[in-house]
Amino acid sequence: MLRTLGELFLDTQKPLRKKKPLLLLSYLLLEGPRSRRHLTELFWPGASDALNSLSVALSQLRAAGVCVEGEEVLRAEAACDAKELESLLKEGRLQEARGLYRGRFLEGADDGLSPELEEWVWSRREAIALALWRAHLERAEALYGLGWEEEALALLQEARALPGVEEVLEAEPELKRFDLEVQRAFFAVQLVGLSRAVELLGLGAETLDFLIRRRLLDSQGQPRLTVAPTIEGRRVALELARKLPLAEAAPLYRLARAHWEEADFSRGRSALLRLARAQVEEQPREALALLAELAPDPELSLLRARALERLGRYREALDLLDELPDSPDKSALRAGVLFRLGQFAEAQAEAERAKAGGAYAQAEALNLQGMMLLGQGRFQEAAEAFSRASVRFLLAGEEVRHLSALGNRAVALVELGQGEEVFTEVLEAIGPREGLRARLYLNLGVIKERQGQPAEAERLYRESLALAERVGNFEAMGRAWNNLGALYHRQGQPAEARAAYQEALRLAKAGQEWVLTAAVLANLAELTGERAGLEEAIALLEEARYTVLAERYRSRLEAFRLR
Repeated sequence: MLRTLGELFLDTQKPLRKKKPLLLLSYLLLEGPRSRRHLTELFWPGASDALNSLSVALSQLRAAGVCVEGEEVLRAEAACDAKELESLLKEGRLQEARGLYRGRFLEGADDGLSPELEEWVWSRREAIALALWRAHLERAEALYGLGWEEEALALLQEARALPGVEEVLEAEPELKRFDLEVQRAFFAVQLVGLSRAVELLGLGAETLDFLIRRRLLDSQGQPRLTVAPTIEGRRVALELARKLPLAEAAPLYRLARAHWEEADFSRGRSALLRLARAQVEEQPREALALLAELAPDPELSLLRARALERLGRYREALDLLDELPDSPDKSALRAGVLFRLGQFAEAQAEAERAKAGGAYAQAEALNLQGMMLLGQGRFQEAAEAFSRASVRFLLAGEEVRHLSALGNRAVALVELGQGEEVFTEVLEAIGPREGLRARLYLNLGVIKERQGQPAEAERLYRESLALAERVGNFEAMGRAWNNLGALYHRQGQPAEARAAYQEALRLAKAGQEWVLTAAVLANLAELTGERAGLEEAIALLEEARYTVLAERYRSRLEAFRLR
């Protein structure tokens, strides 16, 4: 790229810093094609052999990799920061523009030029600085007009601090708030789009013309900037929410939560619960935050427990469920939580009670049955249970749980000898859903390890970890680190294994996921050859009354004593 803002140089594999060729290139790039005669008169006035000087400069540019073409009329092609700055300003990308603007145009390169060329440099320098100021002033006027006064003044201060800008200021700007109707119209368009805003609020043509003239909207009626709604914007959001169908209204009700009136509480609550249900599987953190804004009741608390379970915060979920009245849906969720905590007999009893419920509760019971069968090595029966669960989840409108059951089925089918293409099919169905992909990558990584592909297994575990971190699922993150630790252990990398196990242990304890905690402690004990870790695992399980698992790990402890 040709750098002209501040120091003049050609930033390529073959850097060029000679002033005359670079000035020539700057001129051609910014002014467009020019004749040789015009260029020689501008750059080498009075020279005895100006055409030769031009040829030498062109040769130097071409040697540096610059494309200059033409016979009588020359044209050049190269990236140039001044042209990029112009594009950024047109697109309203002011922060990037400020980062690109490293100094005045051709600063320090304007000595010893012909009067005409010097005039060109100075006029370009002024024009660029003025374009910077006007772009910032336009944005500041918009921000101030919409109610963001402090942000507008701060933006102008940033613009004034740019090199050369203070020198071209025309007059001290006078910023004003827009009329209330203009503010309402802008925020309405930003929230629901132009056509819907006009339909719901009856916006006038004069108001919309003002927004377009002031470049807050483009010619298609799309906002040219994104501004967080002010108090007036949130009031408009509430007005729109009252007129929209419930599914569309939910984000607007949430935005306007502080402005609800008595008549809004029933419908607004219903809208936010609906939104939380849509988020609970793939965005459980967002669902949890949303539910925290509403007064609790059994329906909300059950949904909150479901979000906690999806985040791997099983003990919190169980404590909350224990406060709720009995119902098949409660039993379905409680069964899954108990299973994760290692209380298998109680989990089975809750699953039986869940079967008396609707499609969702029955699906959760079948899915849990599949998990138990999988643990017993009864893979064909597990695959059938997962298939049945996936159908019932679909009937209940639980698409994410439907896909999760299909992922579990894929695990069982691979254990039965089918190829990993069953995972590929499920991954295609899952699409971009990060929580589901995180879990499936863990299972696929285990398969890759068995196939003798440790590098591919590590890649899958790390990708699973990144996805789980974005979703905020402690349990999935802990499992990913535990799998990485076991992989490093088997590869003879004890330091890496220990670090991975320690991170898995931290996450497992944070989520109070005691089964995973015990597994990680046992793995650490095997790595270090110390009994203390395994004894701690057993103590944790016994403390939480997970006697079956405690006995399983006691056998490992006996093996240590025999060493």
